[in-house]
Amino acid sequence: MIRSRYFIILIIFVFITTVTFAQSGGKTVSELFSEVEISKKVRLLGDKCWSLREINSDSAIILGQQALQLAIQYDIKKELPRLYGFIGVVQLHYLYKTKESIPYLHRALEYSLQQKDSVQLAYSYNNLGDLYLLTGNIPLALKFSEYSLQIFTILNHDAGKSYAYVNMGLVYREKKDFDLALEYFEKAKSLWKELGDELGMGSVTLEIARTYEAKGDHDIAMKYYQQSFQKSLGSSNVRYAAFCLSGMANIFYLKSEYDKAFEYYQKALKLNQERRHNFGMVDDYIGLALVYAHKNERAEAELALHKALGVASKLGLNSKILKTYRAFVELYQIVDDQSNAMVSYDRFSLVYDSIFSIQQFEIIEEMQNRFTIRQTLSETEQELASRKFQELYLVIIIILMLIIAVILYWRYQSQRKLNLKLAEINRTKDKLFSVISHDLKNPFNSLIGFSELLMEESREGDYQNTEKFAGYIHQSSLEGMKLLTNLLDWSRSQTGAISFYPTSISFDQLFDELNSFFESEQQQYKVKIEFNNLIEQKVMADPDILRTILINLISNAIKYTYEGGLIRLDATKTNSHVNIKVKDNGTGMSPDILNRLFDNSKTINSTQGLHNEQGTGLGLSICFELIRIHKGTIKVKSELGKGSTFEIEFPG
Repeated sequence: MIRSRYFIILIIFVFITTVTFAQSGGKTVSELFSEVEISKKVRLLGDKCWSLREINSDSAIILGQQALQLAIQYDIKKELPRLYGFIGVVQLHYLYKTKESIPYLHRALEYSLQQKDSVQLAYSYNNLGDLYLLTGNIPLALKFSEYSLQIFTILNHDAGKSYAYVNMGLVYREKKDFDLALEYFEKAKSLWKELGDELGMGSVTLEIARTYEAKGDHDIAMKYYQQSFQKSLGSSNVRYAAFCLSGMANIFYLKSEYDKAFEYYQKALKLNQERRHNFGMVDDYIGLALVYAHKNERAEAELALHKALGVASKLGLNSKILKTYRAFVELYQIVDDQSNAMVSYDRFSLVYDSIFSIQQFEIIEEMQNRFTIRQTLSETEQELASRKFQELYLVIIIILMLIIAVILYWRYQSQRKLNLKLAEINRTKDKLFSVISHDLKNPFNSLIGFSELLMEESREGDYQNTEKFAGYIHQSSLEGMKLLTNLLDWSRSQTGAISFYPTSISFDQLFDELNSFFESEQQQYKVKIEFNNLIEQKVMADPDILRTILINLISNAIKYTYEGGLIRLDATKTNSHVNIKVKDNGTGMSPDILNRLFDNSKTINSTQGLHNEQGTGLGLSICFELIRIHKGTIKVKSELGKGSTFEIEFPG
């Protein structure tokens, strides 16, 4: 048996080693451990990159690049989609380096497809949707946002769905479908609330405010701007705080409260300048320029718009460039300079046509990129297919070894169970012989002894002790009968011959039967038995099993209860279980006996009763086996000199 155990361990070790070797591509153990450590370092650097994206975007890029270089160097491909995505998002959203972000976002998409990483694939689509939204290419932004939402919905990925809902809302706001945009934003807000993400709730609340502003519901927009501003302060997010201040300034401007608008634009601009947030500065400069125009401060207005155009051009964001040229038209209309207004409008139209052409080129280029990605994937799949053929024989060997290991383990377990069963049978046999040779012999010795005395005195014509001897014989017969009954019940329980047949029974009727059954013992031994039933309705239980258990427990209590003592039975019921307690104020038991009471593997010599009753020690064993058949439990509490309480509980 020991040899087979070692052989099983050897088989399992070889199996694990072989699988690991196959999955590692033939790398040594030291190389695998080194790769694990580097993988941890790569993931840690990636996490730090993401956590620093708002606080220190430049440091975030450096850490992301370090993680990416390690992942490429050590061929840790599973981290590539995530890292390319992180760097691309930081470039796009936090440094507003649109052109620099494009290759990273496309690489993230490519490796997500290669690694079959559905979550990162969905994030890649979402990030590309962001990219085209910022550059003003609404058709591509919508297409990628739809792809992202579709995958996240299939995966039931709540955080991802929230991001996708926001992107869908932004797209439909650009398409002037404000009601549909608000519907998507509310879905995102609900998910962020479920996830407990205050920053996410703050950002989507800001987009709701901007949508109501674009829709013309200025009072509602102001309410949401204020809510978002409070959430941004709570999360220390300066970017969103600046966005909110700028949005509130827009509302004041639309309500012709130019002094208030000027104040809030200045606050927003200050925050954006402190954090070098050029994207937000464009809108602040445009807002200040229009306020200056209404105050007839034309030179300051033109200067602010030229600053806005310079920042927008530096960022390379077409949507911001167009917005700035449109603002030039509005400025000259406000100051009633129709000539410059027309010139500015022509310039706006020219830029718009140029950007539209760029968008068409981007769509064509995107189609070419998709073809390239598909071609790369095809080559990768062919390479993987060839490797699979090489590993096929190894897999077959592994499966055969596993089958052998399972068979050997099954044989070992079967042998072990058989040995345990044999040991249990031996214990049962020893106990049976002990009862037959010792405990069961005592009542018959008494029967033989007193019957001989009775016969001798009868021959001599002395009938003075006849009644007494007959009583002894009767008592010994009853004890012998009880011993035989317990022995038979115990034997049946050990061999599984007792079946469980629950029926609807009344505890009042059961307790009346038990009271009648023990009426003579109560009078003979001068003990009182109280039956207290709190179960009014009938319950499902096996009456024979339950009666046998209670008879044994009551007999045991009588055996060790002094004259004048009290034995109490309490029956109660919860929603699903019946509880019966048998409590006496007799001799009690020591802790040593309690610990071994229901352990069949430990021998307990039955203590002689207070009325010189002999016992086999089978009564409690029978109770334990029968309550188990009844799908219940038995517990005991006892204190030496103070009595014992046996408690049974079963479903009913």
